[in-house]
Amino acid sequence: MNIQKNTPQKKEWWEKPGFSIQYQIEARPGWLWNRNYDKFNAFMMDENGSLNFNGPFCKIKKWVEFSKKVGVDYHMFETKWHDGICYWDTKYTKWKTPVDYVKIFSEESKKAGIPILFYYSSIFDHNPDFDDIQPLREITPSFIALHNEKKDFIPEYSMNYLKTIWDITKTEIDERKIPYKDEFFYDVKFHDFKYNPEKYEDYLLKQIKELIEKYEPDGMWMDWYWKDASTPIVMDFMQKNYPYILLIFNVSIDKRPKYATYLSGEAHDVKTAWISGQKYRYKKKPWELVGPAAYAWDVPQARPDPYEIFRIAAIIMASGGKYCFGLPSQMDGELYPEPAKNVEMFGDWFKLRRNLFIEAIPMKYKGDNVPGIELSEGNYGTIASIYGDHNLIHLINFKGLQKDIILTFSQELWSCIKKITLEPSKKELKFVEKDGVITLLLAKVDIDLADTIIRVSKKL
Repeated sequence: MNIQKNTPQKKEWWEKPGFSIQYQIEARPGWLWNRNYDKFNAFMMDENGSLNFNGPFCKIKKWVEFSKKVGVDYHMFETKWHDGICYWDTKYTKWKTPVDYVKIFSEESKKAGIPILFYYSSIFDHNPDFDDIQPLREITPSFIALHNEKKDFIPEYSMNYLKTIWDITKTEIDERKIPYKDEFFYDVKFHDFKYNPEKYEDYLLKQIKELIEKYEPDGMWMDWYWKDASTPIVMDFMQKNYPYILLIFNVSIDKRPKYATYLSGEAHDVKTAWISGQKYRYKKKPWELVGPAAYAWDVPQARPDPYEIFRIAAIIMASGGKYCFGLPSQMDGELYPEPAKNVEMFGDWFKLRRNLFIEAIPMKYKGDNVPGIELSEGNYGTIASIYGDHNLIHLINFKGLQKDIILTFSQELWSCIKKITLEPSKKELKFVEKDGVITLLLAKVDIDLADTIIRVSKKL
């Protein structure tokens, strides 16, 4: 494991590691991700059946100021979530906000010099305009544009997919102790609906065109990738009409989309981030993972350990990916204060280490941890990257422990070490060479609660 060299190459921001924020407008008090949309839509209507928008409202200027303050590399606004409410002045539905928030987000972001992505729910849309073609109105994952020769297959497919999501969600609830209520399934009625996926697909493409041409985003971030639904027509449409606009699909990370700028997926906890980092660190295509800065997408309270989000982002970025924090807003447009505070803390931490992530590339090696390096403590993971003529070793502090630890480097794999420096403080660390082993003591005071970074320099 001789020290490898990173030959500098000109890369765009989306080709590098980095961090961003996805501003969420779906975390409404009393409503889970999975909702009964007969009840939810009625809750959002006046006596005439028109949209009586009651929030979440947006304070876009404050959000953009927050992004600039914490130092994001790019950020994202949810233009239309699964509830179908459009946060811009679209001409294709009345199910829209009275204020054109997308316009403000675009204008303010460009003033701030921050690249922008538009989140758009492309698979699920519970706008009541589509009630006649909606397979299941009581659940979120109702596949509105699924093509199948049998109409009855579609609501059954939607319900089975909900059960699959619930199995995954239950595991996460148990492991992370997420404070969910025991509400996920509802009494679902198999309504009679028209089989007409083209109705939604026509609307979908018109809205993508409208968003791109009116507001000029850097990219469209589509939720989700689903090859049997509307994903293929979106790829064909974007490739033909807007090849200069970035195209990203959520949950495409393990897929092979025929047309996408970079791949994306989700990581909500440290365990998933660690597994994902090892799995995706050698991907040829740029990649990104997203996850809630709060407890969960629909539980907007802070995580018990604020440094958990530091560890997640550090693992992903050290492995060559980008990480995007979902940051929820309250009904009045203010960000939930505790998750926002944690992201602000992360921003301060990241600013001092930014180049150590975005200008490095993953080192090639086999195994979950860096070969030839042993630690005296077991509650750490190691990740190595190439940073110019140096190597960076990230010591991911899984438990947030602060105590002295000893690192040993095998000289067989780590030869010619000249200097070891603690980053970002530039403190030179003393080490001892004896019997083919280099021993380094890291004092408690030098241990970071999330990611202790050391730079290894070689002899010329």
